[in-house]
Amino acid sequence: PAFISYRAAERSAMVRRRRRDGVGAMRWFVALLALTRPAPGTGSESDFGSALRDIASDAALESDYVVAIRRELHRAPELMWEEFGTSALVKRELDSMGIEHRDVASPGVVGVIGTGGSPAVLLRADMDALPVLEESDASFFPDALKSRNKGIMHACGHDGHVAMLLGAAKLLKRRESLLNGTVYLAFQPAEEGGAGARRMLEAGLGSVEPPFETAFALHNWPYPETPSGTVGTRAGTIMAGSGSYEIAVAGAGGHAAVPHKNIDVVVCGAAVVTALQTIVSRRVDPLDSVVISTTVFRAGGAASNVMADAATLAGTFRALDKKTFEWLHGAIESTARLAAETHGCTVVVDFAPSKDGVTREEYPPTVNDPNAAAFASQMAREVLGGGAETVRDVAPVMPAEDFSFFGETAPSAMMWLGSYNASAGAVWPLHSTKYVLDEGVLHRGTAMHVGYAAGFLRKRGAF
Repeated sequence: PAFISYRAAERSAMVRRRRRDGVGAMRWFVALLALTRPAPGTGSESDFGSALRDIASDAALESDYVVAIRRELHRAPELMWEEFGTSALVKRELDSMGIEHRDVASPGVVGVIGTGGSPAVLLRADMDALPVLEESDASFFPDALKSRNKGIMHACGHDGHVAMLLGAAKLLKRRESLLNGTVYLAFQPAEEGGAGARRMLEAGLGSVEPPFETAFALHNWPYPETPSGTVGTRAGTIMAGSGSYEIAVAGAGGHAAVPHKNIDVVVCGAAVVTALQTIVSRRVDPLDSVVISTTVFRAGGAASNVMADAATLAGTFRALDKKTFEWLHGAIESTARLAAETHGCTVVVDFAPSKDGVTREEYPPTVNDPNAAAFASQMAREVLGGGAETVRDVAPVMPAEDFSFFGETAPSAMMWLGSYNASAGAVWPLHSTKYVLDEGVLHRGTAMHVGYAAGFLRKRGAF
């Protein structure tokens, strides 16, 4: 009784501190788990090895659940920082599994499974959709299952990512007595430009006790190099760093019949667009991968005989090397300024442009820790089976991911979940209005999440 009273007093003291925000709140949460959970798992290595081998088959048995969750989310997509319905669904499911959770960088949610002690591993799923009108082929994905929020679509498969991690939560909770440590389930908002990962880290996840010692994420990859049934990753940089720019060009408008009395912002803007391409072709090492794409050029109105006073250019820049990515800022600004001055214009370059009150954040390159990447591949072979054809070494790509912020916090691995499948209509690229996710691979992603977390804890925090 005295022991129980002591524990009750401890819990009461923690409850009184629950209102604290940020790091303190997150520490309270995990400390409470440590008090209310049994001692660290003591299952034998043979028991655990058997459980590991059963992960793929157990995940396949949860396929209907994972697909049902994905479809529920697909019908109700939400843009970044608006994922409150998605967050509510996540909490509903975690509650039904008996998994403790709390809001972190709301609508972000973090669930916790295990002992509440070290070592700890973080599994991440992003939740946001895109401002895209769904046009997927109804013969592969019926209209009844499509987005009900017009102009918003899960065109990057984040609905599948959430569903896979919830499936993994079920399996991990079922194996909780075998877990010699803690698993954090991070359901992250605002990957599509809002740096939700960084916000979650700043809101306490980056300073949680015990700290996570590795992080793992999957991204469905509907491209021919990763057909359904495969996974892929690599050591080192796997995704580029990305930034945005907006260039305001100022000239002097007037009648188009007398251009010599004006300063033509269209000619100036065109010169800037062309000059920016020389950064890639003439100022960057050919062996270094860089992209600069000007995708917006606005000038003038409806009248064809009026030259505008101002123009706006906007675009994106990418690099695989972090130093090159940082260098690009100065190169873009100076190149735009000098090209515009040649034609009599001035420019202002903004690297943090906003739209509808939302600033598109910069992401550093996503760099896989070599040991974490090798461990992810090893777990894929153990859990999913197969050799080099199934577990592939992939090339780096120029799209970006804010999982990079987790990678800067702890040794981490991003892995592609192969999902290119012509028979399922899954041949359209990410962000396409016609994108279709091969739902048949989702249980494999669930198994990979479980395998990575369970395997890491089995080795007591070692790769």
